[in-house]
Amino acid sequence: MKYLICYDIAEQRIRQRVVKVLERRAHRLQYSVFVGDFKECEYKALREQLLEITADSERRLLLIVPMCAVCEAKTWMAGKPMEESNPSCLIV
Repeated sequence: MKYLICYDIAEQRIRQRVVKVLERRAHRLQYSVFVGDFKECEYKALREQLLEITADSERRLLLIVPMCAVCEAKTWMAGKPMEESNPSCLIV
C-alpha cells in the first residue's frame, strides 16, 4: 500500500536523521513530504524507527496517511515533485 509521509520537526539534527531514513525508503515530493509503497510490516517498522529517532524532539509532528488504490487514483498534484525538479538528483 502507498503511504503519504509528512513531518514537522524543530531540531535540525533530528530532522536530518528523519530525512536520511525517508530518502532511503520513499520518494521525496517536497522538503517534508514523502510517498512510499510499503508492506504492512515495513510500514510498522518505519513508524517505530521514526518514533525512536524523534523521541527527544521538543516539537515533532509525524503524519503517515495510508492511500488505497482508489484514493491514489483520485490524487491530484500540480507541478513536479522535488526529486524530478532537482537536476542534481538521479532516480534509477
